[in-house]
Amino acid sequence: MKTIGVAVIGAGNIGTLRAHSCAQIPQIDYLAVCEKVPEKLDRLAESVRANLATRHYEEAIRSDKVGAVIVSTDEEHHHGPAALAAELGKPVLIEKPFVLSLKEADDIIAKAKKSGAEVFVGYTQRFRRRYLLAKQAAHAGQLGNIVMAMGKIYVTRAVGEAVARRSPNTTPSINTLTYLVDLILWYMEGKRPAEVYARSASFVFKPYNRDDFQWMIVTFDDGSVATLGTSWLQPHHWPAYTATMEIDLQGTKGCLNVDDAHRDVVLAPEEAIPCPYTPEHQVKVAFLGSAMPGDFVLGEFFGPMKEETDAFVRRILGRGGVGLATAGHGREVLALTMAADRSCKEGIPVKL
Repeated sequence: MKTIGVAVIGAGNIGTLRAHSCAQIPQIDYLAVCEKVPEKLDRLAESVRANLATRHYEEAIRSDKVGAVIVSTDEEHHHGPAALAAELGKPVLIEKPFVLSLKEADDIIAKAKKSGAEVFVGYTQRFRRRYLLAKQAAHAGQLGNIVMAMGKIYVTRAVGEAVARRSPNTTPSINTLTYLVDLILWYMEGKRPAEVYARSASFVFKPYNRDDFQWMIVTFDDGSVATLGTSWLQPHHWPAYTATMEIDLQGTKGCLNVDDAHRDVVLAPEEAIPCPYTPEHQVKVAFLGSAMPGDFVLGEFFGPMKEETDAFVRRILGRGGVGLATAGHGREVLALTMAADRSCKEGIPVKL
């Protein structure tokens, strides 16, 4: 069996899930973890039985035993480790939204092109079965030419606050709506976004200097249109404790709707339970399955983030790995979400 060593950079919520995913993959025979906060580093290294634990990402990425890298730091610090991995020719999976500037994105892409490294962006929702089936339907031509699309994603205020506190340069569009932008561009593959017009407002998140929500209208080069929206306004105790999503695709030969509100599995315990992403907040009613990366069950991690990590490893080892978002695609998503933010500020449509 072919094997590989992987370094996970970052031991926050997502880095922890990535490291546990790696620990469950038999093709990974060496696992390095990196985190600046000693307590987080020690806790994660022990829980996944890491072969290397370091506070310096250069040590992990440059290790001869590491053949691939997963960058799971906060959004502000993706560029450094991702650029180093790309420069060294090591495949790298970077958590969405790739980076926070097109200059950084272009630098990583240029380094990867020079070294031959493959770079992917972690648009994890692709790996939930319902969204894979939607892609298959679009790919098989069952919808014909997709000419109209709608998508929305709402997260709780607790999630929005966590994002706003850790990352001064991200927005509801760049951080959250990015999931829907990715999916719609994936489903409407071959079309180029030509213009975006967006509107937003700030009431609840004004102390963070962020918008509460955003809705954008994207016009493609062939005249097709997508309307996409996000909100950080759902209360802290909303039962879908991470996200509520919906997608509607209308084509010349068919239509498809994905209802992702998670109301099919409802837990109402006598005692409130912590939210997976923001455990400092509790809910008395929970829509199970609404944690976007997946869930721990009986001591093991299951869900789209595990599937995506599996796909990344299979791709590296030449054994498949469909569904991964390329760096070029990630840049297109970033450019569109940044243009939408600009449209909100200037009050005008923005050409792409």
